[in-house]
Amino acid sequence: MKVTNKKNVVKAISAISQNHNIKRNKIKRLAEKKGKKRKKISKKALIEAGLKNETKKPKTKIESTINNNLTKLTSISFQGASGNSSTVLHKQQKQVERDKKPVSFIKRMKDKLKGARFRYLNEQFYSSTSQDALQFFLKDPEAFKAYHSGYMQQVIQWPVKPLDVIIKQITTILKNSKKNVATIIADFGCGDAKLAQAFPEIKIHSFDLIAVNQYVTAGDMAHTGLANGSVDIVVFCLSLMGTNLQSFIKEANRVLKIGGLMKIAEVESRFDNISIFVTNLTKYGFENTKVDQAIEMFVFMDFKKTQDISKTAIKKKLPILELKPCIYKKR
Repeated sequence: MKVTNKKNVVKAISAISQNHNIKRNKIKRLAEKKGKKRKKISKKALIEAGLKNETKKPKTKIESTINNNLTKLTSISFQGASGNSSTVLHKQQKQVERDKKPVSFIKRMKDKLKGARFRYLNEQFYSSTSQDALQFFLKDPEAFKAYHSGYMQQVIQWPVKPLDVIIKQITTILKNSKKNVATIIADFGCGDAKLAQAFPEIKIHSFDLIAVNQYVTAGDMAHTGLANGSVDIVVFCLSLMGTNLQSFIKEANRVLKIGGLMKIAEVESRFDNISIFVTNLTKYGFENTKVDQAIEMFVFMDFKKTQDISKTAIKKKLPILELKPCIYKKR
């Protein structure tokens, strides 16, 4: 405002004072409206009152990029950005977040239930005769599958698999045997008959309570139905279970040829005294040719059939064979 004389100066000062009074009154009313006289006035209110310019400080390129990216991420993650693709992404993310913990929890519970069922079935195996076990699994074949599945979960944790050791040993025997003489093997308690699958070129009789595949003959391995003296090698790989172990050894003696080989692999902790067990077993018409404890956890034994006990009076004076149950710890 250009001032030319004293009178005009007075008018100018009065106009400025009046203008400031109007602005102060606006600020006062705004503060009273908020209910607090000294409350900080918003930027928008100050602009409306004419006390602050509306011009904004320009953002740097980096700030602008960061803010734009944060806005996009927030929109996609929590609100669903515009467009079908962003909405679908948002829904899928929420579904994953909703399902992640329940699936993990359900899996853990199922694993615990499987483990508990396996331990229960394992206990039934060791505390009953093979005939009782057979009847149990004939009524509930799925129970045998559950047991076998639980057993395989235990096997994969072992540093050495006993059956792999036996397969290597039999491979050596077959290489050293006469090529024109057929070798016949009987696998007692074969599981899924991996031994038969390892040697498809030779005859292997695989026995277990339930046939899980076409290689297995189901039944009580105390009564295999094989002819007397018809087998060259009998294998017991972790299968001396139940309360009638002597019945399995008698059957092995019956089906083996004189000079035939019986191979046993068992968990070392099942023996109270390995020497006593070996001594008692030799009275079933066998000669012990090897006891190998070099591999941790397991014992490998070889016996050669020297006589047929089914045709002698020795059968009535045989000692009882006992092994402790193999108890799997709760994990």
